[in-house]
Amino acid sequence: GSHFRGLFKELRARLRREKVELARNEAVATAVAALIGLAAMAGALAWMGLQASRGLLSLGDMALFVQAFFQGQRMMRSLLGSAGEIYRNIMFLENLFEFLQLKPKITEASEPPPHPELQKEIRLQDVTFCYPGSNRPALVNFNLSIPAGKITALVGENGAGKTTLIRLLCRFYDPEGGHVMIDGQDIRSLSTESIRQRITVLFQEPVRYHDTVFNNIAFGDIDSRPDPARIETAARAAGADAPISRLSDTYSAVLGKWFGGAELSGGEWQRLALARAFLRQAQLIILDEPTSSMDSWAEADWLARFRKLVAGRTALIITHRFTTAMQADIIHVMDKGRVIESGSHEELLVAGGRYALSWTQQMRGRVSQVISETSLLSKA
Repeated sequence: GSHFRGLFKELRARLRREKVELARNEAVATAVAALIGLAAMAGALAWMGLQASRGLLSLGDMALFVQAFFQGQRMMRSLLGSAGEIYRNIMFLENLFEFLQLKPKITEASEPPPHPELQKEIRLQDVTFCYPGSNRPALVNFNLSIPAGKITALVGENGAGKTTLIRLLCRFYDPEGGHVMIDGQDIRSLSTESIRQRITVLFQEPVRYHDTVFNNIAFGDIDSRPDPARIETAARAAGADAPISRLSDTYSAVLGKWFGGAELSGGEWQRLALARAFLRQAQLIILDEPTSSMDSWAEADWLARFRKLVAGRTALIITHRFTTAMQADIIHVMDKGRVIESGSHEELLVAGGRYALSWTQQMRGRVSQVISETSLLSKA
């Protein structure tokens, strides 16, 4: 529209003015340097002429002096040019050196004990956390228990602190106060590598590797070098085998546009991410809005497969969709960095609190969406 065209014109005009100003300053500096060089050459020639007129210099001496003078001038010009290039490069290298000097805020224990393998629970006890550079705490004296072998769901509005929990559990950050514990053992005493090896995280927007289908799934457990049989089993379990079979080269097909590969829909990428999770077989599975790109039919199929994936393992679901949250054994409702309700789906509906109200509102919209999708399918 005209608004953005106007902004673009203003930006282009400002960049042009700055470029002209830089060119003008460079031209002035070049002219001054040239004048200084001419003055030095004129002075040198005048001095040589004076010396020759007095008989102190022969013609050969003058030729040698002129040649040496011009050679020195060329060397000086080359030296100054190199100095300018070094200065321009240093401007970028400063950022690199600043980055290399950054110290990790996550410190490793000198002698970490063995990982407890999550037999009982993950507990967040009186956790307080504030993101670097922010004055507003994301969590204050936060308490939560995630029982082992069960599915726990967190629901709540944006900014309630749900995604912060993922980052603390993966130990991307350490809390400023309180403890994050696995079976009573603070994760700060454990090896970060051992923690992350036992966690699978499915984010709202899965990573789209511009590589073959095989490698997209294999990256879930690349250290074990999975064979084709394991890859195909994981794909079938996640329901990703159907879109894969439609590709011309199936598991050898390259995905993504970077290398001219095939492109998948958002829901199909999420199925590939689920296949990676099936392959990894981690103790703790964390899902951040896993069905956000799926329609009602795909979501129902995905959730059925997810129940098989997490059977006997620990899962944490972060979602806005109550049809996803109701699959959990325990649901926690968060608001402004604290848990305000907890219980199963049925218990929270009976309680008639925030969850029950939000469920009613969401189901009304859900019914309208399903009717619309059914109508479109019948017309097709």
